[in-house]
Amino acid sequence: MSFVNENDQLEDVLKMTRQHLRQIQSDMTQKQVDKAKQETELNNHLQCLNEEYKMTYEFAKEEYSQDIDMQKAKEEVRLLRHQIDSLGHVNLQAIEDYEEVSTRYETLNHQRLDLIHAQDSILKAIDEMDEIMVSRFSETFEKINHEFNIVFRNLFGGGKAELKYSDPDNILETGIDIDVQPPGKAVQNITLFSGGEKALIAISCLFAILRVRPVPMCILDEVEAALDVANVERFAKYLREFSGQTQFIVVTHREGTMEECDLLYGATMQQKGVTKLVSVKLKDAIDLASSAS
Repeated sequence: MSFVNENDQLEDVLKMTRQHLRQIQSDMTQKQVDKAKQETELNNHLQCLNEEYKMTYEFAKEEYSQDIDMQKAKEEVRLLRHQIDSLGHVNLQAIEDYEEVSTRYETLNHQRLDLIHAQDSILKAIDEMDEIMVSRFSETFEKINHEFNIVFRNLFGGGKAELKYSDPDNILETGIDIDVQPPGKAVQNITLFSGGEKALIAISCLFAILRVRPVPMCILDEVEAALDVANVERFAKYLREFSGQTQFIVVTHREGTMEECDLLYGATMQQKGVTKLVSVKLKDAIDLASSAS
């Protein structure tokens, strides 16, 4: 009888123990659920901290302060978010783009500096050439001006002539004025003379240039056509003086000029429609005429 009672008691204890175990298991399950929820919530907070605030948990923990005014902090966060949003889309290729543009800029800037240096060198060379041109031109101009007065006096039988700069302060772009005074006349501008006088003045200037800078050959096309007989003879004698250093080819119909030539070329038409060129050496013609006489 005692064993039966003891067995009942043990069964009651076992039953109570099982109930307690189930309760503990139920509590453990609930704890695990709560833990999972808390872990999920913690992960969400960590993700929010990283994505929205760009901070790690360790950094936030170090910077956390109990003295922070939460309302003020939220307002500051809102303002910062607004400023970040106003920056617009973030270009993830900005660094690569910057490096490419920077390299391109350095290349172009180097080329620009090279061009500036080349420009400075060219401008310097131009300035040096301008100085040389002004110096040589002025020197030659003065010589021609001196010879022009001499030739003019010989061809006109007196008077005076002068070349002047129209813009003395700008030698490279200046014009040249011709002021002449034939014997017995007042100083006049060249535009006021007759055609023959203008031609003789131009011839004087030509011979003045040839006296300063001789040339191997010169072609003249009826330059003395407007001159009178006396001036044609003066012109022809000047040609003879220069013939030792310059070969002249003269197109003319004036007898005075032809008399001073060494060789004449002419065109004749012995038969209608047939033109023939003939040449005559005046020296041979003179010798032939002398021997015939």
